[in-house]
Amino acid sequence: MENIFILAKVDATLVNNVIESARAVQSVKDVHAVTGPYDLFISMEGESVAKLLSKAIKEISAIEGIQCTETLVSINLD
Repeated sequence: MENIFILAKVDATLVNNVIESARAVQSVKDVHAVTGPYDLFISMEGESVAKLLSKAIKEISAIEGIQCTETLVSINLD
């Protein structure tokens, strides 16, 4: 299984809706509100990085209230 992590800046008035919408996306495993320069930490797990990145672009970034994202790809160093 492959993993990616998304850091998202979110409109504060829509944060609960964004969390709910992100959790509804297939392959999303966890959504956490966090402190710091980003508002949400979203973890995704799936068969391939390409499919996960496609979902991140098409579905996560399109959620109303998400202002910007930064995507981190997990790499296996074994």
